[in-house]
Amino acid sequence: MPSKAFWTEYFEDAYRDAAKKRREVIDRGLLLIAHVIREELPTATAITVSRSVASLITVQDAEETIWRVDDQATHGKLSARNVSSVRATLHEMFAFTRNAHPLLAADWKQIEGEAGIYRAELPADPDRDTETDTAQAAPERPQGTPGEDAGNCAQCDRLLIWDGTGKRVNDEWGEYLCSGPRTASPRSAVHVLAVPEAAGEPQTAQS
Repeated sequence: MPSKAFWTEYFEDAYRDAAKKRREVIDRGLLLIAHVIREELPTATAITVSRSVASLITVQDAEETIWRVDDQATHGKLSARNVSSVRATLHEMFAFTRNAHPLLAADWKQIEGEAGIYRAELPADPDRDTETDTAQAAPERPQGTPGEDAGNCAQCDRLLIWDGTGKRVNDEWGEYLCSGPRTASPRSAVHVLAVPEAAGEPQTAQS
């Protein structure tokens, strides 16, 4: 008969898995929000939001605030449809994460002196990054044998496996999005294939 230690470990495994999923919900939700916002504000790099009412407050680019919910001069730059879409996504994200700890763990910053207000850097668009990489360095894109190990991710250190095309790498769970520390590039949202130093910088092996 299984011991208490067995059932304790069984429970803790589930808890750790749930924590990973909460992080994935935050990362994927932010990818969706970034895509929606950049349909109308392509230079957007960050947002501030209210966690208590799940609402978008501001959108910033590299230099200034380019949209604010209560600013008539900029309010029209985002359509009501897209603002509603962002709010719905935020509501689902915050309901799933339950409290602010997962947000802070994902590098969201609480605005000092403003309770429940957080700033999040928008991730780069993985499709746009891939298109740029393809245009600039298509001959150097790594390829491998489908199903074989490709090495570890330079950002999260997970083992990566070549997919059926031999051109994209996924982790052991079949995911190509990376939720680990992003040290290989400023804000890479996908797994980055580590390569030997002699070969140059880590490459994003996605298509």
